[in-house]
Amino acid sequence: MQIDFYEEFPIKENIEKLNLVKFRTRVFVAGKSLNEFYTIEKQIKKIRNKKIRLAYWPIIKNSYWISPFSETKDLVELFNELDKTKIELLIDLEPPLKRSMIFKNLFKIGKNKKIIQRFMEKNKGRITTAQIPSSILSGLARVFGLEYKIDCEKSLMFYSSMISRPVRKHIISHLRKIKDKNNYVIGLGTIDLGILGDEPILSPENLEKDLELVKKLGFEKVVIFRLSGLNQEYLRVIEKYV
Repeated sequence: MQIDFYEEFPIKENIEKLNLVKFRTRVFVAGKSLNEFYTIEKQIKKIRNKKIRLAYWPIIKNSYWISPFSETKDLVELFNELDKTKIELLIDLEPPLKRSMIFKNLFKIGKNKKIIQRFMEKNKGRITTAQIPSSILSGLARVFGLEYKIDCEKSLMFYSSMISRPVRKHIISHLRKIKDKNNYVIGLGTIDLGILGDEPILSPENLEKDLELVKKLGFEKVVIFRLSGLNQEYLRVIEKYV
């Protein structure tokens, strides 16, 4: 299996976890600008591991995640910057971190969806989307831009430490129905806290159960949230599947 990592807070001590990695991997590193990403890229190159592939996870101003509830000017500014590069990207499609923006920008969603759709269609060859599996989204959520019909690689969130048993069963049922499994990466975790600060942590034993399940379902690509939580216990599990 291909096992990749998210790193939401790519400070030095988190990036140095890559010294533990001896297999081919891709790391999606979050940043607020291309300059910040390039600085992180220089730090990772110092590790001198040619098996590491890097992708940029842009954090958008005000809303944090990319959605039709983001500020229009923030979307335009971000996509104009990204159009100047050819680097691999993670487009994280989630509701804004500030829930008040949902009401503030309610009448901008049509325009903003078109901006997001246009950028993703234009750059689909270098984009991976992070998104909630469509089977657990309401029709309203789809309208509000948590799902786009773009032929790009999709990372589906299956963070079993954060979901209830019924939701887990629902997602598994959805994953079974996917035909072109090569176009999907299954997001597993969480093995460390994210921006919310209260994410339940997945044990190494349960990570192994999830990896085994994903393998049985026929998927060959996984991304783990997040790199900073990597230790020898998790590594022993992961190395059984790479």
